[in-house]
Amino acid sequence: MGETVGKKILCFIESLEAGGAQRQLVFLVGLLRERGYCPVVVTYYPDDFYAGRLDSLGIEHVLLPVAGSKWRRWNAFRRVLKAHRPAAVVSFSESASMLLCTLRPLQHFRLIVSERNTTQAMGTTDRIRFQLYRLADRVVCNSHSQTLFMQAHTPYLMAKTSTITNYLDTNQFKPSIGSVRTTASRRLVVLARVAPQKNALRFIEALRRVRDDGFALSVDWYGHPLANYLSECERLIADHALGDVLRFYPPHAHAEQLYVNYDGCCLPSIYEGYPNVVAEAMSCGLPVLCGEVCDNRYLVGKEGNFVFDPYDVGDMVAKLEEFCRQGDAELSALGHRNRERALRLFSSDEFVNKYIHLIES
Repeated sequence: MGETVGKKILCFIESLEAGGAQRQLVFLVGLLRERGYCPVVVTYYPDDFYAGRLDSLGIEHVLLPVAGSKWRRWNAFRRVLKAHRPAAVVSFSESASMLLCTLRPLQHFRLIVSERNTTQAMGTTDRIRFQLYRLADRVVCNSHSQTLFMQAHTPYLMAKTSTITNYLDTNQFKPSIGSVRTTASRRLVVLARVAPQKNALRFIEALRRVRDDGFALSVDWYGHPLANYLSECERLIADHALGDVLRFYPPHAHAEQLYVNYDGCCLPSIYEGYPNVVAEAMSCGLPVLCGEVCDNRYLVGKEGNFVFDPYDVGDMVAKLEEFCRQGDAELSALGHRNRERALRLFSSDEFVNKYIHLIES
């Protein structure tokens, strides 16, 4: 501990919005602080959803005033690095990672860049990003899927690449005690941005068919909306008269308080990295419905939950209806198994120790 006390670690991310990467960064800086480090969070877009959490942890937050050109952002990054002289820099944002790589030869700091999603195809920006990663000291993938992608497409980076899957506080996300059902219909919660990646339009079509087949199912969706995409979703909901089936809400500051009100959690995305929502729902003792993409199957296991092809509305309908057919006792037993699996999968010590190893080695 003595060698780490006061050692400054700058942690870059675009903003403190209600996102999975932001939540993981808050977890990480809190754990680093417990180990004697001095983490500082640096953002460059003014969203303060997690600002209160950082304040409660006593962690400094620097918001860079860099609206406008990328040159201004690059220069602001340079100045904050010079001012803080960190022992190491951790980036949870692709755009920050790329700029920090260009600064790496100019200023001495240890740079750990992080891949927080799963690349679906190698585009021009991806090729540039991965080439810039040659200048980083370490690359972290938060999913096995992204590690496999990089093995296939960027073998020149594998010597410096590690997989560190997301951490979850199973004491924070835990089953409710003595909860009582208040409705006859099944209730699902979705916590995700309202954006094409999250597959809301196909999900709405599936809900229409489930409703028309006579199943009583309601869904509450919490997340930041992409404005144009939300409008498409709302038009489709109106066309199918699904206003009493699917409702959209803003992000909730305490997700752990939401899960206890539902019979299950759904994440219909067409791709993910390592989905926090699936892990959280499992830890809270909920059944999970999700697409068979990326690391979802690794999380939920080989059987018991409701895994579908997110591109196939018919398959989504089948799994939603299978979920609705389950009795309370069956869903409770599945939720208990999910909780036990979550307890086996998540360890704060393993998570933070892996990052410390990269910071110190």
